[in-house]
Amino acid sequence: MTRFTRSSLPATTVGQRIRQHRQERNLTQTELARHIGIQQSDLSRMEKGEYRVSLDVLFRLLQVFEMSLGEFFGDLAQQSLTAREAHLLESFRVLPREEQAEVLEFVEFKRERQKERDQ
Repeated sequence: MTRFTRSSLPATTVGQRIRQHRQERNLTQTELARHIGIQQSDLSRMEKGEYRVSLDVLFRLLQVFEMSLGEFFGDLAQQSLTAREAHLLESFRVLPREEQAEVLEFVEFKRERQKERDQ
């Protein structure tokens, strides 16, 4: 059986890892933001999961942290997808980009509704 791994981690998880590695190196947000060439407010939002981290920024972070992608994500990259999640991902990947965007918008809408219900 094929083993599927998460290809896209939630922004909050990536942001939590950034904060963790930044704090381990005793860097302030302002210092780290300056090293990677972004605004401190953008870094703050990334750490909170409000902004997605671009690959360009992620690679600059890895340089500052002096670590590989695998080291950055550690055990998070090893989490397996359920069969249902794998089927959903496979179905999503065959859609044209425009339709993928529609699916993502719908998922965000549903997540927001769920958050409202949970409050």
